[in-house]
Amino acid sequence: MIPRSARHDIEQWILSELKPSRSTTAEIIYERMESQSGEQLAVIYEPLDYRKRSHWHDVAICAAFAHAVRGARTVLDVGPGDGWPSLRIADRFDSVVGIDPSPRRVRVQKENAERLGITNVEFLEMDVDAMTFEDASFGGVTAASSIEQTDDPEKALREVFRVLEPGGALAMVFEDYATYFPESDGDEGLWIDTAGEEPVLFYQVRAKSPPRETWYALFLDGPALGGDAELSRIVESLSQDRQKLENLEHGHEAPMRPEWFDIGFFERLAPLTREAKYFDLGHLTSDTLDAILGDVGFVDARHLDYRIPELRSFFDSAEESGKLDGFARSFESISELFGIAAIRRAGFGPGGFVIARKPGQAGP
Repeated sequence: MIPRSARHDIEQWILSELKPSRSTTAEIIYERMESQSGEQLAVIYEPLDYRKRSHWHDVAICAAFAHAVRGARTVLDVGPGDGWPSLRIADRFDSVVGIDPSPRRVRVQKENAERLGITNVEFLEMDVDAMTFEDASFGGVTAASSIEQTDDPEKALREVFRVLEPGGALAMVFEDYATYFPESDGDEGLWIDTAGEEPVLFYQVRAKSPPRETWYALFLDGPALGGDAELSRIVESLSQDRQKLENLEHGHEAPMRPEWFDIGFFERLAPLTREAKYFDLGHLTSDTLDAILGDVGFVDARHLDYRIPELRSFFDSAEESGKLDGFARSFESISELFGIAAIRRAGFGPGGFVIARKPGQAGP
């Protein structure tokens, strides 16, 4: 077990000795990913397959997004990652505009759109909390696990409200921290990413009350690291499958030795650390999100379970009974019905998919 005091000491040591500069998720995380989804998105990377439950869910959620903002001619998609759901819902609207602060993500989004032959989607490098669009530019806004990744979710939602037409809807998926992670008071993670030009050590600390998540990124001198056999061995272990060491109070098996979380390990890395950065995430719960939406000016906030458990049960039952092949041709239409039905059933929270409306009369 890693004592909480040890976690506190490591974090304080990083702050006092390495003096990390403040950064963003776009720079530290998403700029380093060639594919945010690991090239596993239905349609965008993989042909639709009725034998995969994740593909049923993808069709349903995209239908839910589209139904939630139905009636819009132009839709804004905040933080589309690899182009999701922008590229999956584009055929239902006149145009879709996706914005992302990461240049690499925008490049990937554009490449995916070109490869798929989708021409009514535009991807722009832009931060949601500093958009350059005029007021009331969009009939609908979608956001999939992106608002909570911003420095200031409330500021981001105020900007979304500004660019949304009166009567327009916001449909967003978010990580409800009340039911998401961590399971108890706090936990930590440690891994090294060697995908880029230089290895980066990530140290992550999370707490549930109050909601908080901080990532520290130590950019290491690769050649110098290679000259230390012991540290190189640890790096190799840490980089395999982005292994994380969770707080053993959660009942998880520790894939790495606890002594690697000793300050001495970080002290050995200090001379090899070229630069240190960090970012904070405040996180949202259904209650705090509803409060922010109300303060911003949104009305009629409704929630639904992002997992769409009814669809999961339907798929599992069909698979277990050997009837799944009978839905080979109709699974897309069935999945869409489940997604639309979930929107129609949406009510008070909690729930990781939320729909809210800007007051006023929608345009023609």
